[in-house]
Amino acid sequence: MRTSRLATALLSLFILSAIGTTEARGQTTDTERAAARGILAEINDLQLRLDPAGMAKRLAERTDTDRDAIVSRTTELWQDEMQDLSDFIGHNPEVAWEEFLAVDTLTSILRKRGWDVEVGVAGLETAFVATWTAPAGADGLTIGFIGEYDALRDANGPFHGDQHNAQTPIVFASAFSIAEYMQRSGTTGQLKIFGTPAEEVGPPAKVIMHEVGVFDGTDLMVRSHGVTETSRARAGFGSCCLNINEVKYTFLGRPSHQMSSWFGRNALEAAVHFYTLVDGLRSTLRPEASIQGVIPEGGEAPNVVPQRAVVDYYIRYPDPVYLEHITRMMDNAARGAALATGTTVEIDRYGEYRDGISLGTLQELAFAYAGELEAPRMNPEPTRPSGYEETGAVTKDIPGIGISIFSSLFANHTRGMLVDTFNDIGHTGFRISAEVMSSIVYDFITRSELRDAVAQEQDTLSGLLDQYHEALRAAYAAEIGDPIGH
Repeated sequence: MRTSRLATALLSLFILSAIGTTEARGQTTDTERAAARGILAEINDLQLRLDPAGMAKRLAERTDTDRDAIVSRTTELWQDEMQDLSDFIGHNPEVAWEEFLAVDTLTSILRKRGWDVEVGVAGLETAFVATWTAPAGADGLTIGFIGEYDALRDANGPFHGDQHNAQTPIVFASAFSIAEYMQRSGTTGQLKIFGTPAEEVGPPAKVIMHEVGVFDGTDLMVRSHGVTETSRARAGFGSCCLNINEVKYTFLGRPSHQMSSWFGRNALEAAVHFYTLVDGLRSTLRPEASIQGVIPEGGEAPNVVPQRAVVDYYIRYPDPVYLEHITRMMDNAARGAALATGTTVEIDRYGEYRDGISLGTLQELAFAYAGELEAPRMNPEPTRPSGYEETGAVTKDIPGIGISIFSSLFANHTRGMLVDTFNDIGHTGFRISAEVMSSIVYDFITRSELRDAVAQEQDTLSGLLDQYHEALRAAYAAEIGDPIGH
């Protein structure tokens, strides 16, 4: 394992500076920080006891020939096979729920390597679970690897501007090298690769899979995602993209020819009134609110009064409590628009993304290995807490880590990030992500002190999460009471 002097120096600083900053910077808004002060203090005390930065430094800098052999094999697998696989998926983008070529390609590789593969899990046609059981037996740890493969879309068609094409090839390089180690060392246990579709749209596939028990029995979850800097999150509660309610408002009217429009009830006019009302609400909402909507349906023909119109919104806020207030206000605005236009409205909350749990033990370990492996663009300041997967739901029940290694000069969801996917910037970031992933999984399998620390941190934070939300409800009580004064 190569040692980076810069990384070592930075890690020494992290041990001194990261402790004590959770209370000051652990959450986004002043309300969050004030309401959760006592809870954040408990998280800070836990970090002092566990000393995740110190443990990470010891693990990453120690001499370990088995780990180094696994990392070398991971590198070999990436360079010889998985980089081309990543490029192939990148050049053949498929949007959410339509990732058939990607799934066929990925599962074919898994089957050829002797993995048991089930496609269509949780009733999702492009979701799969692949399982490898150690020859020494299944009695042992179960390590889960999350892989994604859906593409973005814009007016020019689908494209991998969020680098999901690389996620499952990264997982393959890591999982295959770990399986080889377990086989030759006689280690018991199982490895599972979870193919999770449609990360970019709702309803969230991981929530659907989690609710039917697909992830049950997993001791650790790992994944990676393309990013613009190498970083790690603080311990605590949060989400990568804020808490989200995905809500579809369907207005239903009555059709009529436009020459006698008074016989109709115009659903599009209701939708437009509603859209305008939402814009009018913005001044009454806290500035951290982020509300984006489109009108994907607005009628069939200009000479027919629209019978049906749909407004689709992503409603975001840093915490889920105030998010519910925003959504309630918008629901009432939709009902008001329907009442004013003689239409009706159906409200379908089809997706929810909530605070997840971020573990300092795993975040610091990933960052320490990133330094040892000379990852570029390392951000020394820990970021806002963020669960390792975007829905937050899985992270409350299963400990895990989302690895963030610099892989593009351009922002996520851009065609610039797509360009970097196929060049040295992306390929290097993906390779290091796989190497870091293998290092973490190896340590978790072989180091009981790491497993114990992860379990203690996960149990404590899971217990504190509900208390945190209750504290927020109390803090917002006067502000977000019944908006119509009843």
